[in-house]
Amino acid sequence: MMFPETQTLVVDRLKAEYEFKERGDKLRLGKCPNCSHKEAWTSLESPWVVHCPRNNKCGIPTYIRDLYPDLFEKWEKRFKPTAENPNKTVDAYLVEGRGLPIDRLKGLYSQEYFKDYDLGVGSTTLRFPIKDEKGNEGWWQRILDDQGVLPKTTYKKGWNSKGHSWLTPNTNYIDSKEIWITEGIFDTIALWLSDITSFSCLSAGSGYYPSIFLNELKQECISAGKPLPKLVWAFDNDKAGHDGIFHNMERGLTDGFECEAALPPSGRKKVDWNDLYKQDRLKFTDLENYKYYGALLVAPKPVDKALLIYKRNGTKTFPFDFHNQVYWFKLDNDKYDEYLKDINFEDKENSDWLEEEKEKALADRRDKALHAAANVTKIMSCKPTALYYQYSEETDEAWYYFNIDFPRNNKAVKNTFTGSQLAAASEFKKRLLAVAPGVVYTGNGTQLDRLLEKWIEDIKRVQLINYVGYQAELKTYVLGDLAYQSGKQFQINNEDYFELPKNINLKSRAPFSLDINSNQGDYQKQWITDLIDAYGVKGLIALTTFFGSLYAQQIRKMHKSFPFVEIVGEPGTGKSTLLQFLWKLFGRINYEGLDPAKSSKSGLLRTFRQVSNLPIVLIESDREGDKGVKQFDWDSLKTLYDGGSLGAQGVKNGGNETYEPPFMGTLIMSQNAEIISTEAVMGRIVQTKFFKDQLTKASLFASRRLSKYEHQNVSQFILKCLNKEKVILESYSLNLQKHDDFLHQDHHNIQSSRIVHNHAQLMALFDSMCQHIVDVPVQIQKQVHAELLTMAQNRDKVLKSDSVLVQNFWNTVEEMEDSIKRPEHVLSNINHSAKSDQIAIHFASLYKLAADYRYALPDQTELQNALRHSMHYRFIEANKPVQSKIAGTTKRCWIFEKPTSQRD
Repeated sequence: MMFPETQTLVVDRLKAEYEFKERGDKLRLGKCPNCSHKEAWTSLESPWVVHCPRNNKCGIPTYIRDLYPDLFEKWEKRFKPTAENPNKTVDAYLVEGRGLPIDRLKGLYSQEYFKDYDLGVGSTTLRFPIKDEKGNEGWWQRILDDQGVLPKTTYKKGWNSKGHSWLTPNTNYIDSKEIWITEGIFDTIALWLSDITSFSCLSAGSGYYPSIFLNELKQECISAGKPLPKLVWAFDNDKAGHDGIFHNMERGLTDGFECEAALPPSGRKKVDWNDLYKQDRLKFTDLENYKYYGALLVAPKPVDKALLIYKRNGTKTFPFDFHNQVYWFKLDNDKYDEYLKDINFEDKENSDWLEEEKEKALADRRDKALHAAANVTKIMSCKPTALYYQYSEETDEAWYYFNIDFPRNNKAVKNTFTGSQLAAASEFKKRLLAVAPGVVYTGNGTQLDRLLEKWIEDIKRVQLINYVGYQAELKTYVLGDLAYQSGKQFQINNEDYFELPKNINLKSRAPFSLDINSNQGDYQKQWITDLIDAYGVKGLIALTTFFGSLYAQQIRKMHKSFPFVEIVGEPGTGKSTLLQFLWKLFGRINYEGLDPAKSSKSGLLRTFRQVSNLPIVLIESDREGDKGVKQFDWDSLKTLYDGGSLGAQGVKNGGNETYEPPFMGTLIMSQNAEIISTEAVMGRIVQTKFFKDQLTKASLFASRRLSKYEHQNVSQFILKCLNKEKVILESYSLNLQKHDDFLHQDHHNIQSSRIVHNHAQLMALFDSMCQHIVDVPVQIQKQVHAELLTMAQNRDKVLKSDSVLVQNFWNTVEEMEDSIKRPEHVLSNINHSAKSDQIAIHFASLYKLAADYRYALPDQTELQNALRHSMHYRFIEANKPVQSKIAGTTKRCWIFEKPTSQRD
């Protein structure tokens, strides 16, 4: 059964995304979600499974719950109670979430409500009363919409759940030959609906042995003179379930019960008894398989486990694991035959009794022969498990990702093996020694091949990205332990990757970590007030830059570019404190940025490749104390403005292929001195200036408060931004045109369209941030708009004139020409050119002259970089040989064109 609300949504999505067409009572001719061939079909009325008929090439069924997990959550919102059905919310959960028929469960549950008053968050709950002890009744409830902050389950407040059980109705436990005991109530219901006697002990945890009911059952059996039923401990197939089985079996045996274990099958995806019920895999013919899995778990010795496997499969050599160690089994046929050959039975008068005895004796003899002929050898004192195959399409690299368990509860490790390290026993031995402390592989190549067959057959594939942030093709953000896709949050699984809708598996080989707290109850949103008090509109502009970086690729796709932002100001104006706080909003701790002039080219390229839709912050202080450090060439970053290439990197495949990744982040430059570069670079930069005279005692105290915020209390900011990705980008797009038109107005006198576009983008992002993420007073918002307008106007003036450094230099040169005396026949102390329209400067002579007459000139390297962009005295050429009219010899000079007013 599928509720009409869900059926309509599923059908609409299958038609839109996979091109299904209605044909009678079926949806047909749709694209298979796995192989994309247009032959898939499903039921129109209850489209729970999409079937692919290409059995030889695909044939993989796709479950709608896996394809569209978002349709099976938010039960409160989608299924509101009605007067006719006050339990509609929990009914929908039982039917669609658990696959259970509610007609047989009526009266066993109720719909309730739970609220955490500290968090101010509540949810509808599905409640089951627990009545195994008269006079001490309790309940267990499942919270349907935990919203990431509520517990998934709770018990009656003040009631001790240990020792209790949830029993199925109208069940004759005393006459049962065996009783299956599960952890959860839904698992017990699944077994009960499959005609298997069962009850739930509520948890596999220590102390949850169901003593209350088992003691009562034991006394009833003794009073009625009936044998005790066998207990089958059927917990989950995970570590907690395994530990619970061992603990409870020991208690059960002590209490006089015969005990067995049963486990759901292991596989890529964990399944429980409820899952098996939904898959119709709880028939009586299936139960022996599950008991076999349980017997393997509780086998007392390695040889016992090996013989269980041999008796089932008949294979005479194979590897197997026992207590997190790997063994090799081999049956010695000669020993086995030798042990059996001398069996003789004496004739007896009762032939029936003789045949029965013969069979029993032969079976015992065979068991002894097997034990005598079994050869079990340990080949690894650990248990490797191949989790998945991870591959990078961008760099054409791949690894097998393993989990390695150790005996005696030592902590497991996870690491990678290359194909070559798995191909030869010697290479595997070396790699295992490197990643598994104290472990030596003592097996041979044949044994390793058999292990590989088991490890990597039909192995899961996981796409690997080599950066933190946004994967554009999948429209997914990968941020540490969290991922966001279409505004929905995903947690990383136990195998270190993200399972996303449509069978997408994604993993980031993160170059650095983001520690983001997803608990919205810890969020201290008053930080925005302290930010405004500390830094005013300039702090909000810096915040907008970080905020906008989260959508850089989407914005570049819409509008081709994203501006560079320069935060410039004297030392002590709080730039470092501001940047470190802004990084806290993203979960990055104790980080400001990278000094490009002190990094190698390869190191800088790697840094630029580390992020997508996150900022790269380049910090560069004055170079007065770093004479050995060269000024950074900002012109080399020009192509990053529109997401251009970072440069080619060779692909390790033996061919000539290269990998040229685009720049996927944003660029922020934090400077003490203003950046001076070409007009093309300067036009790409939005510059905000910090001044010491803007600092007050109140702003100082506010900045101190800001620095005291912990990332656990503010990193929820980035999650709020990603949760509202769609509406933010929509409002940004609408706001951009408005601000672009505003800045283009004639009376603002901004001639550069690029400058208009850059500042309009920040205005639009700021408006979107205020509309959806943070509360900024309207008056402050107006101040930010006015500041950005002034910044745009100032930037436009900068492009029309020389930088302050260049202007000051030419003023000094002109002053030196006017003030320093020279011989009558010499027309200039500085200009070596004989041409009337040019000035040729020999810097060694100039700096000596300045020193002699106590004129201050800036660092020569920094000055020369700036003079390449000189406009008033237009730069022509550097280091050109000139016949000096001052020295009468050849000098290598820098050539500039004089302004028209200064020509003779």
